[in-house]
Amino acid sequence: MLTTEHLDAYLKAMENRDIEATKDHMAADVVLRSPIVPTPFEGKENVVRVLTQLLDTVDAFQPKLLLREGREFVSVFTIEFNEHILDGMDHMHLNNEGLIDRMTMVWRPLLSIVAVQQKLAPKLGGKAMVLVPAGSQTA
Repeated sequence: MLTTEHLDAYLKAMENRDIEATKDHMAADVVLRSPIVPTPFEGKENVVRVLTQLLDTVDAFQPKLLLREGREFVSVFTIEFNEHILDGMDHMHLNNEGLIDRMTMVWRPLLSIVAVQQKLAPKLGGKAMVLVPAGSQTA
């Protein structure tokens, strides 16, 4: 029977900002899709790098709720960044060993996503985005 042992420990490590402790709970071939850059991050080393930069950038990560359907999980959380509070969900999948092998991050509101993305994307080799109000002239 599949347990949530790895998932629970991973979420606790994220809440405690302990990236080292997250490593044992991810599959070597884990894939992370995030709102920060359009290209997925593949492999444990790359995902750990993203999580490290994320927790170094934001002020707080607070898990709130965990929903489950078979091997699929949704973790609901909040992120605090400067004056921004983001509502987020990670859709995660567990492999046969109970390790996280897929994660898709979903955040809101857009203004707060862009604020985090502007700080985080350059640290990960991406480009910072800006919001352009409707009707604005763009070059």
